[in-house]
Amino acid sequence: MSVLPRAGRAAAIVSGALLACLALATPLSAEPTAPSEGESDPPPETLVITGSREPQPLRGFPGSVEIVTREDLEAYPFDSLVEVLRQRVGLHVDQPSTRGSRASVYTRGLDPNHTLVLLDGVVVNDPSNARGGSFDFSTVGVGGIEQIEIVRGPLSAVYGSDAIAGVIHIRTAGGRGPDRAEIDASGGRFGAVRVQAAASGERGLFDLAVSGSYQDDGSPEGLGDYRGAHAQASLGADLGGGTGLRAVARFGNAREEAYPEFSGGDELAAIREFERRDIDDLAGGITLEAAPVSWLDASFVASTYQRWEDRRSPGVAPSSGDPFGIPAEPDSQDRLRRYDLSGQATLHAPHDLSLTLGGEVEWEHGESDATLVFFDPGLAPVPTGFRMDRSQGGPFAELRWSAPLGATLLAGLRGDFSDEGDEEWSPRVAASLPLPLDVELHASWGEGFKLPSFFALGSPVVGNPDLEPEESRGWDVGLRGSFFGTRLEPSVTWFDLRVDDLIDFDLDTFRLENLERVRSRGVELEIRGRPRPELSIRAHATWTHTRDRHDRRLRNRPEWRGGVELDWSPVDRLRLRLQGVFVDEVRDASVPTAPGVVELDAWMRFDLALEWSATGWFEVYAAVDNLFDANYEEAVGFSSMSIRPRAGVRARF
Repeated sequence: MSVLPRAGRAAAIVSGALLACLALATPLSAEPTAPSEGESDPPPETLVITGSREPQPLRGFPGSVEIVTREDLEAYPFDSLVEVLRQRVGLHVDQPSTRGSRASVYTRGLDPNHTLVLLDGVVVNDPSNARGGSFDFSTVGVGGIEQIEIVRGPLSAVYGSDAIAGVIHIRTAGGRGPDRAEIDASGGRFGAVRVQAAASGERGLFDLAVSGSYQDDGSPEGLGDYRGAHAQASLGADLGGGTGLRAVARFGNAREEAYPEFSGGDELAAIREFERRDIDDLAGGITLEAAPVSWLDASFVASTYQRWEDRRSPGVAPSSGDPFGIPAEPDSQDRLRRYDLSGQATLHAPHDLSLTLGGEVEWEHGESDATLVFFDPGLAPVPTGFRMDRSQGGPFAELRWSAPLGATLLAGLRGDFSDEGDEEWSPRVAASLPLPLDVELHASWGEGFKLPSFFALGSPVVGNPDLEPEESRGWDVGLRGSFFGTRLEPSVTWFDLRVDDLIDFDLDTFRLENLERVRSRGVELEIRGRPRPELSIRAHATWTHTRDRHDRRLRNRPEWRGGVELDWSPVDRLRLRLQGVFVDEVRDASVPTAPGVVELDAWMRFDLALEWSATGWFEVYAAVDNLFDANYEEAVGFSSMSIRPRAGVRARF
């Protein structure tokens, strides 16, 4: 197995940052290069719309945020959003084996269901399944995405339930600007095929952007399969007088096959049959924005999310360590419907003060229809279906002050009330302060909460209707700088998060209980640099120390992880991209290896892409995933996919 030596598990991550620093030692001009005659103006300031009630410039944002732009996504022909998120500081992504397996994101060491996920402002977390309300990132490709915003830290003051560890906001492209169209087609090893297309433009008061994609991963070494398609559209209208209307919609479908979780995968599973999932989801929303006078702007948003998942699982056969195994589900169906209404108004006062007041209400309906069939013929099948409804919401307020000397202060408070009798108040304060030498200090503190999922409350087997919400509080402090123009941009952030009443399975009562208290603390380091106009380098590393109340390490959380990216254009129209991911050892468990916990070795993986622009509108590219054919495990017994070359063409009009 190609893994990192145990004694040097952190060395590879640190060395990546050191390599970037060495490359940046190339003499840099202290003065930025003046734009040549006829060169276009610099791009407008990037705005962050996640993490506060008002869009704010990235520079000076009071909090810990990372923006993945369209240019970042185009730098490498990513097949899925999973590979994009692996390169983000503060996040750990695991996806056992191939894309047919579920993909989970751990933000700052907390559970996957502690990260709120938005698609064009629509919440897409699913509380109706057994994963407690997390989002499966395996179902999302990169086609049509304009920007991904990742804000780390408790954000229930803005979004209410689920934003305990942070928020990931996926934003698709709008139609403003010149007309454009793009088509991208590729194929690769194992019979992989991908086709995606997009078009956008504006006519008078209206703009429209549409995109769609289809992907088939083929049959990668008998480890599973993925086939998926999506279509999305964004329609905007400028109604004049500072009023605008925008409607967005996305429909996705995925067919996934993989060995069940905890089964031991292709190496240890006793039942050589895949779990099969058929997933359809629909997200849509309408936003009305108005600015009738210079000192007031307002918005109203209505959105919905619908998800249907049909699953057929063979179960996980009992073993000597676990005589019960995981019963089979011959057929099961999970359904979720969510509707959300929110409105807010922002008053812009003198002295750079702004106050936002508003409210939000959400209705959810979840249901599951399944039956557990036990391996012991003496045990009768057990129905596990449930139907639940919930409404929640409340008022919110946020005060923002653009203070003297370039500082920004932010304070927010939100109240949430549910028909289950829960009442939560979530405060947050954040600030940024410019320092000498183009360095910026940022800090935030906040509280978050997460309501129990429908599955946790309603499952007839392990559910517990008396569960209390999980609650978090945490802070972070960081420094980010920009030197030699924007040629060297380092950042470092310290964070500390605590979660009380964590919901976990209790063997004594054989149901879910509020058992755990978890603390996660760590450091996030990132360095971006451009030593030469044709070369850019990025390195990142995250150290996360996550422990429960008994000072035990949690499953699936590496203490060290990180990566490097190198983007180089040695000659005109030719671009090379090399990226590597480094993951420390993690703890995991499975039925075949029960009752003990398995330590999975640390690992590293590199991917390479080469792109040639034959003309201004036509490009040819080739990529090699898992360049050095690393063999590693992200879950017990699940083999990684081996080296996969692929190639494609892209045309822009």
